[in-house]
Amino acid sequence: MSKLKKMIVIELGIVLFTIITIIIVKYKIFDIFPRCIVNQYLGIQCPSCGATRCIINFVLGNWAESFNYHQVLFVTILYLIVVNFVYIFNCCRRKKVLEWLYPKFYFWIAWTFILIIFTIVRNII
Repeated sequence: MSKLKKMIVIELGIVLFTIITIIIVKYKIFDIFPRCIVNQYLGIQCPSCGATRCIINFVLGNWAESFNYHQVLFVTILYLIVVNFVYIFNCCRRKKVLEWLYPKFYFWIAWTFILIIFTIVRNII
């Protein structure tokens, strides 16, 4: 797949995800999301508890509230937005800039480790 086709597929995926999120927020279709089974039966917060509310508030522009629901996801969303703009910018130029920002394998390992620590800490506090 050429670089242009890859970029178009990625951007269309981002646009589709954004449109679906906006539709869910606009028409208040929150009941389609199941309740957290871990929280319901064990009484603890799983790694994804608060993620839906974080995304919804992020889309609505309530960034402080979004950050309060899920700090790791909030920072990840900001990171992915920056990486997206850097990728688009680099696709339009010969000389690449900030390529070190692109996610590598060790990024996902570090992100998973941070998410595990985050989950433990928020259940203790």
